[in-house]
Amino acid sequence: MEKVKLILSVIAICLGLGGTLTSCSENDDEPAVGAAKQIAGTYVGDITCSVLNMELKYESLAVKLVATDDATVVVTIPSFGGNGHNTLPSFDVPAVKVSGDNGIYEIATTDFSGTNDAGQFYSGMLHGTVVDGILTLEFSLHIGAMPMPMTCKFISIGD
Repeated sequence: MEKVKLILSVIAICLGLGGTLTSCSENDDEPAVGAAKQIAGTYVGDITCSVLNMELKYESLAVKLVATDDATVVVTIPSFGGNGHNTLPSFDVPAVKVSGDNGIYEIATTDFSGTNDAGQFYSGMLHGTVVDGILTLEFSLHIGAMPMPMTCKFISIGD
């Protein structure tokens, strides 16, 4: 009879501990990481730009996404173009909103403008995605008094 009581006591203790241990989730103590922080980093790939009926490709360029909070990044477009006066200096697009999770992130449509390091006024709009670590970014760009925008697309090279 004492063995039965001992076995029942052990079972009761095990069941009590089992309920306590299984009620905790592995994620309870881990803070959630915001979408912007999930996609922050440097992405290397190619930019293809179209203006009028001409398409130009610029290879192995690095676009940077820097998280400023959980849902916002600064997008740095690298310098690209021809040699000399045809080269567009790099520029930043601040306050770009990011949403998503589980490897699929949306970069919200954002209007931007500023003056680059060469003293040229620029303006445009960008939007994009990061899906499974691949950044796809589309942007239109007016530079100075240019009458038509350049339409550009950046696609990073995967791991």
